[in-house]
Amino acid sequence: MGQHETEFEVTIGAVAKDTHPTTTTIRVGRARARSGGASGALKQPAAERTGVRPHYRKAGARAPRVVAPTTRRVIVKTRIVPHGAGARSALRTHVAYLGREQGGQAASLDVGGDLGSEAHEQGLSREVDYLSREEQPGRALNAFYDARSPEVDARALTKGWTDDVRHFRLIISPEDGADLGDLRPFVREVMDELGRKLGTRLEWVGVDHWDTDNPHAHVLVRGRRADGAALIIPNRLLTQGIREHAQEVATRVLGPRQEVSPELARRRTLELDAQRLTPLDREIIARSRNNVVALPERGRTDLIARLNRLENWNLAQRRHDGDWDISPELRPTLEAMGERQTVRRMLEHSRVRDAEDFDLFAADGKEAVLGRLVHVGLADEWDVHHTAVIEDEHGRLQYARFESPNDVALITTARPGAMVELAPRQVQHRPSDEAVARIAEHTGGYYSIARHAQVEPGSYARHAEANIRRLEAMRQRGLVARHYTGDFLIAPNHRDIARAFEAERVVRTPVTARIVSYWSLEEQIQAFAPTQLDRVLAHEENAPEGNGRVSRDFQAALQQRRLFLIEQGLMGAGDRMLSRDALHQLSQHERSQLIKEMEGIYRVPVHTHVRSTVEGIYARRVDLAQGRVAVLWRERSLQIVPWQPALEQFGGKLVQGQVRNYGQTQGLALGQGLGMEMTIGWKRIRSPSLGMGVSLPPM
Repeated sequence: MGQHETEFEVTIGAVAKDTHPTTTTIRVGRARARSGGASGALKQPAAERTGVRPHYRKAGARAPRVVAPTTRRVIVKTRIVPHGAGARSALRTHVAYLGREQGGQAASLDVGGDLGSEAHEQGLSREVDYLSREEQPGRALNAFYDARSPEVDARALTKGWTDDVRHFRLIISPEDGADLGDLRPFVREVMDELGRKLGTRLEWVGVDHWDTDNPHAHVLVRGRRADGAALIIPNRLLTQGIREHAQEVATRVLGPRQEVSPELARRRTLELDAQRLTPLDREIIARSRNNVVALPERGRTDLIARLNRLENWNLAQRRHDGDWDISPELRPTLEAMGERQTVRRMLEHSRVRDAEDFDLFAADGKEAVLGRLVHVGLADEWDVHHTAVIEDEHGRLQYARFESPNDVALITTARPGAMVELAPRQVQHRPSDEAVARIAEHTGGYYSIARHAQVEPGSYARHAEANIRRLEAMRQRGLVARHYTGDFLIAPNHRDIARAFEAERVVRTPVTARIVSYWSLEEQIQAFAPTQLDRVLAHEENAPEGNGRVSRDFQAALQQRRLFLIEQGLMGAGDRMLSRDALHQLSQHERSQLIKEMEGIYRVPVHTHVRSTVEGIYARRVDLAQGRVAVLWRERSLQIVPWQPALEQFGGKLVQGQVRNYGQTQGLALGQGLGMEMTIGWKRIRSPSLGMGVSLPPM
């Protein structure tokens, strides 16, 4: 028989050892199940058995789909919000801003039972208010909806979510949202597909925003499955799966995107002039070799136009051979320009007075800057870190972003008008790094929770858990290793390694905040309390320098304060500085007034003397002229202690504080002598009897 290209000859080779005897059986079983064979009843696909499709394989996640040029684009941003005690404070400060809640002289919490969930529940309510753009009580500009109803009461639906482990926040922004019209059918289809992939019915509420250039939808998803178990969304589904399906829906509804359309041409024109990092800039950077970009091919007029725009900003320069030199600082410069525009829009949206008349700069962390707090909030709806803006002594607006829980708790609880110092962040290892190094010295270079408990039996377990999280973050950066037993391998120079790790973090957030005065200049002028103005008159602090409005206002307030002190007999007309005795009298007067006011409200004794250990339910914070204090509710009394940011995660909880050390810097003088400041380490403890059923009225 003649040879034909479709003929072949089977050659029997050596039989290999079957190391996975079940593989063939499983594959055959699945094939027969798909074809209706007998084994289909015995070997069902995973999606049919559990309702959950696998989104990744062993050895790595599936590669994302290639997006065709004609695919309608959708931006999806997701965030997992935990409800644990450690993250509860950050969420409260976040939703307090979203609810446009202005801080006051005092903030209070009801005390009784487990109030952390109540505070978090109030935070979700403020989140709902923000998303509905509620400007007046009962007047919502945007209505919430869910999978079935066109309008729902989001507050009532989210009331019980705080009992869950977490909830999810999504922002779904189709590039052609205006063409889609009503976004609700689009969002519902996307959420239905998400629930189908997870094998459960999702409980969610959404709201559409049309007050920006790109219409988008905010979706809050409950972190609980229909069967009561905690909802877990795989990472690939969060980062890619939702976006991919949303793009499929938008493409199906609107049809494939035309490669050249009037709308696309308009967006490309806007992209050419955008003062931020754009996709064209990323392409330019990818094309560059040693900061040189070859002359773009014929037809890429968009790249040439963008390079011309960059040349106007001194970020690129045309060479004689037609190629382009680009600045090595192109990416960070454009990112800084975009961030500045975002902060400017935040100020405009918040209606900050005269903000457009000031130059806006990012605080670089090279030197401390003193100024008046103008605004604190999220730069835009996509941001997760808080941004603070101050008017400095030279008449400029400077802004800084904060992500540390301590910085966020400090800056977000200050009111506009407070005097704030943006200081360079110091690179140093943390107390947790010191604890790890100390334990490793006794264990031969190993650290774990069990080893920590063996070396220091009285240590707090939560601290050891925090140390593990810190070490895991360092391990991901390749700075520490882990033994096969699970213990961390700690090098003898662990303190230096931790300092290098902090140096990397400082590059991202180079500035830390210090509240010089929680009171505005107007509030300080006639206060019977030791103010920042008094500390300047006593030559303990320096006044703002420069010729800006803040410096002029400070000098005017200083003169008015001097006249007030002369009228009160605390300062002579010829005195060049305020005496320490006068400062002491003002401090004692403010302390007496605080005690008198709180005893009149709560009808219990108030103690201000701080011993080595303090204990009570953290009920509220109060802003005094000499500093911020925390009020601890005890069984038959109140305890006043210096406030610290770490307390904000324990609102309404029973806490215990251990005084670590005293300093000689200016601080709260409550029973410790003038100018004494203390550091207290806080932890939560449990006691079912203390303070139950007690409600503290607002101050």
